[in-house]
Amino acid sequence: MNNILFQEEQKFNQWWLYLIVIGTIAIIIACAIAAVQSMESQIEVIAVVASCILGIIFMSSIWIMKLKTSITEEKIHIHYYPFVKREWFWSDLKTAEVLDYGFVGGWGIRIWTGMGTVYNVRGSKGLHFKTGDKEYVIGTQKEEELRSSIAHLLK
Repeated sequence: MNNILFQEEQKFNQWWLYLIVIGTIAIIIACAIAAVQSMESQIEVIAVVASCILGIIFMSSIWIMKLKTSITEEKIHIHYYPFVKREWFWSDLKTAEVLDYGFVGGWGIRIWTGMGTVYNVRGSKGLHFKTGDKEYVIGTQKEEELRSSIAHLLK
């Protein structure tokens, strides 16, 4: 097993994001209560309550999402819990650099950006690399630590 050169775990913990999530959940609940009170059919009530529960689960998922990055001499490994688990071997990379990739349309998993597929939680700094005809960016909050830890591997 290779020694870990760089490791980071990032979570969505921006206060304003929590405010949006809590506000959206409150609106979902209020709308569901209003809809249920005006319904007569038990099937309609069940459908509204189920939709409400799914909406709350979806909005609450922000609390469990996290991006774990682990880099060794052999490979780059990410786990964007609970969605994606990927790894890339350094030997398969054409280029790799730590850079400021700018704004890519939000945070999370962004596909088809100018920088390829971006996995990030916040900010605009990360490891950008190319494999064959595909590009990826893995966001980081520890830009300098990442850069110094893997400087000898960058292409």
